[in-house]
Amino acid sequence: MPRIFALWLSLLFSLFFSNAVLAQERLVDMDGVSFSIQMIQATANDKSLPPMARVLWLPSEYGVLPQERAIAEQLAKKGIESWFVDFYEAMFLSPTSSAVDEIDPLWTAELIELARADKTLPVWIVAPNKAAQIAVRGLQSIQQTATQNLGLILINPNLYLQTPQPGQVADYWPQSANVDLPITLIQAELSPWKWRLNELNQQLNQAGSDVFTQVIPKVRDRFYFRLDALAVENRQAKQLAKYIQQAMRLQLVYLAKPRTVKALKSTSAKPKKETKSVQLNLYKGQQNLPLKAQGLDGNYFDLKDYAGQVVLVNFWASWCPPCVHEMPSMARLKTHYAGQDVEILAVNLGEEKTQVESFLTEHPVNFPVLLDDDASAVKAWKVFAYPSSYLIDKPGQIRFALFGATEWDDIAHIQKIDALLAE
Repeated sequence: MPRIFALWLSLLFSLFFSNAVLAQERLVDMDGVSFSIQMIQATANDKSLPPMARVLWLPSEYGVLPQERAIAEQLAKKGIESWFVDFYEAMFLSPTSSAVDEIDPLWTAELIELARADKTLPVWIVAPNKAAQIAVRGLQSIQQTATQNLGLILINPNLYLQTPQPGQVADYWPQSANVDLPITLIQAELSPWKWRLNELNQQLNQAGSDVFTQVIPKVRDRFYFRLDALAVENRQAKQLAKYIQQAMRLQLVYLAKPRTVKALKSTSAKPKKETKSVQLNLYKGQQNLPLKAQGLDGNYFDLKDYAGQVVLVNFWASWCPPCVHEMPSMARLKTHYAGQDVEILAVNLGEEKTQVESFLTEHPVNFPVLLDDDASAVKAWKVFAYPSSYLIDKPGQIRFALFGATEWDDIAHIQKIDALLAE
């Protein structure tokens, strides 16, 4: 408890020191595989003293990032030690989404136990993006016995078995519902996943986890390491160490509680290999989805009023580069079908009207743009990725769907629309 109190004081006052950051390397063997643990030592206190806390960074599908090491160096000045391990290097694999699935949960469990060798030392697992999957899978064996002084911080977490197809219900890794820890979700605001936070909260809470949410305003997923980062994203990236400290401070009072979970029943759930497509695919989700939203002119648009027409419903945002890229081809598609029973309804994700108007001044379009202020349409249509598009026939049935950008005046799309017009 004295150590936790000292950590609380450090996090509360957030005093920066000029001490040089020290790094060490530790080699460990796990089931015959050698791993190198890179340690960034705490420098805020007397170097003869142990750290006040330890952070175990799990590598996402983007690998061990220099931006995360920079954050760790900031944490080191608060008395917090950080560990990094590159699973991919040990497996001779490049960091990719599919490589995440190859990481043995027993490696993660052993690494967590090494970090927790001193049971009085508060330890936090920080897992960005798909590293959240690595974390929840590795925690299963650890939490079969009482666990204390362990917290979890998930940054823009992806706990889906795969990105759901348009209109489909999301399937989570079953291990995500079988963790009992204090958990903080740090989520970028400009993301379709922001609108799934309540659903994710409920998933993580099933085994008793105390779940907290922190939304970072005006930034996109991966904001702290994007090559196309906006000025606001660069500013927020510099604050991420502080956001992590805030998450730690909030969790401190929950660390002492002994927590266990029951062994998860064997499951055959496995991620499916995702394939990117730029073509419309047959839609298999729910039909008769509601869409009634206000346009930029103040009038309301109701999808029901378009019976007898072929309608392309497109969900987009001005901060989404693929959305912006495909808009000119949508305008060309609209021009191609001028005077025919074809309409495009572009539904904007929760941006302010002035933002959308400013964007359209630079990128004019020839079809209605609708405002989904409360994300009611995004939720009803189960939109998990941007852009997402749905092609609806004249009786009002969704026939085809696509998530991701495409060239809408491609001959394959025109042939599908022509076929629906001819029915």
